[in-house]
Amino acid sequence: MNMMWKAAGIGLAMVLTACGGETAANGGGSAANYEADTSRNWVEVVTKTEDGGFRMGNPDAPIKIVEFASLTCSHCAEFAEQSFTPLTENYISQGLASFEVRNFIRDPLDLTAALLARCNGAEHFFPINERMFANQAQMFEAIQAADQTALQAASTPEAMQSGEAFVAYAQAAGLIDLVGGLGIPETRARQCLTDGAGLRELEAIRNQALSQYNIPGTPTFLINGEVVAGVANWAGLEARLQEMAE
Repeated sequence: MNMMWKAAGIGLAMVLTACGGETAANGGGSAANYEADTSRNWVEVVTKTEDGGFRMGNPDAPIKIVEFASLTCSHCAEFAEQSFTPLTENYISQGLASFEVRNFIRDPLDLTAALLARCNGAEHFFPINERMFANQAQMFEAIQAADQTALQAASTPEAMQSGEAFVAYAQAAGLIDLVGGLGIPETRARQCLTDGAGLRELEAIRNQALSQYNIPGTPTFLINGEVVAGVANWAGLEARLQEMAE
């Protein structure tokens, strides 16, 4: 798994680096003539997509938003905090927009957190994802306070391949305890962290993001399949959504 070796080589320093980047296209389409559809509680309609992400909302919404996100990206955490309420209340619940998260892995800790966020499937993804972002600062503090020599020793190619390295990261960062309070017992968490299929799926999402969209950093947003230029926060994305809805 080439991505796993690259992630291992990045090391813990990558966790605290900047993660934003300016995008290269505009995103498009209009929803000006769309009538709200409140026939269902769209916020509760969550599915896994063919591209490996998790989508909340009306699959036929005229505005389809995708976020390439990293759980160790501070800008992504800020977006999650600022966007969730207005996005769900003003756009998703109205059937106007759907919102899909695709993990873009940047480092071993990010990979560990993503495996756990995705562990219990679509129904539980968004609550765990939001909690991960809310817990980001504590996760960083825990991993920095951990025995770095022991973490490096646990990050051999064999341990990366088997997933045992990610168990070590999860324990050091307090993530097994965190998800334990969100319906993922330790035995299940360990299964997800050592799941080869889950690792390969995250690698495929990353590869597609780079080859198809050439994303420059996280968060990067797509609207209706096109990269949105120069938008890396909720204020910028909401302005684009309001423009489309006018």
